[in-house]
Amino acid sequence: MKKIFFANGVLHGHFTGSVEVVRELAEMGYEVTCYVTDEFADRLNDIPVKKVVYSADVSEIAKRIPPQAPPFAINSFLIGKATDIVIDLLMKDQTDYDYYVFDQFFDIAEMNKVLKRDPEKFSILYSSFILSDENQFDNARLCGLQATNQKYHINLHDFVGLIFTPNSYKKLILTSKFFHLRPEDTDETCYFLGPHIENRAADPDFDFKKDPDKKLLFISLGTVFGKNLEFYHRCIEAFRDSEEYQVIMSVGKFVNIAETFRDIPANFTIYNYVPQTQLLPEVDVFITHAGFNSTSEGLASGASLVLVPQAVDQFDVAKVVQRLHAGIALNIHKIDITPDIIRKAVDDAYSNRESFRAGTKAIIDSFNEARNHRKAIYEEIFA
Repeated sequence: MKKIFFANGVLHGHFTGSVEVVRELAEMGYEVTCYVTDEFADRLNDIPVKKVVYSADVSEIAKRIPPQAPPFAINSFLIGKATDIVIDLLMKDQTDYDYYVFDQFFDIAEMNKVLKRDPEKFSILYSSFILSDENQFDNARLCGLQATNQKYHINLHDFVGLIFTPNSYKKLILTSKFFHLRPEDTDETCYFLGPHIENRAADPDFDFKKDPDKKLLFISLGTVFGKNLEFYHRCIEAFRDSEEYQVIMSVGKFVNIAETFRDIPANFTIYNYVPQTQLLPEVDVFITHAGFNSTSEGLASGASLVLVPQAVDQFDVAKVVQRLHAGIALNIHKIDITPDIIRKAVDDAYSNRESFRAGTKAIIDSFNEARNHRKAIYEEIFA
């Protein structure tokens, strides 16, 4: 029985993308050991894998980070700490692993200066693309990596910038080649698995009731970029007291709804968290930050998409969706996204929902085709 080491992602979207891969490998008979943070460990409970659970808690550091800091500031400390712990635990792990799979934000080239494992055994799991049209490098994100660099005398690179950095490792990519940015530039190290759209149990506490006389608009900027308060307020102004739209807005766990939104219109319901896959089948138009998981879930649900990327590969995801005629992209770097712009984009997305369906179907078909090759890919890589 082949033994596979699996370093799951420490950010929500990255971890979610890894769950199905872990499950499939275990079902195929591989002996999988997951190094997973305590935040996500329970989500592997129904999968027959060995779990090495560790804490990468950086809550004390978070208290010292100013509110105006960029969204990825705290994540740099989270990834720096996780990298430190994974190196330390793996150095003590006596298991003779046949293969290693790391989330894309682990800088395995630098980590292996300490681990000294056979790099031919390494694969990287990518949650979206391995290329970017955006400048992904940000020196500010290096701050949280410095303690680990100093401890091991290595030079961890900006983890988001790794999307931009060529490497020779095998790449497991959770999309299809059809949907990938510049598919012509991918090579023989790239294996396209298609995305994972997680089917979570229904949340009985979610008290949403759809108004049968209105179109349902759902607005969410995801878990990392949910504090764009100005955008939320502009959405409120765009649809305040609308007779056409019922609006559900998810603003993330860090926003105090009572303090932030003093005058909530009757047609709005604002939550810190929404069970997205549970809601989306009822949604007519979905305003999303174009995170890859949210975009895949939106496409699969049949909702019309308005993509408002906030950072990193989200701009590339939005670009591809619009290029394939499956949604409308609004680029915050190119236009001022006013309430009028938001309202027109939502109206246009709803009006074009029939024509978007052809583009969406082509994307979903490519996802399904990629997923059909997963078993053969695993058998090739983990022979």
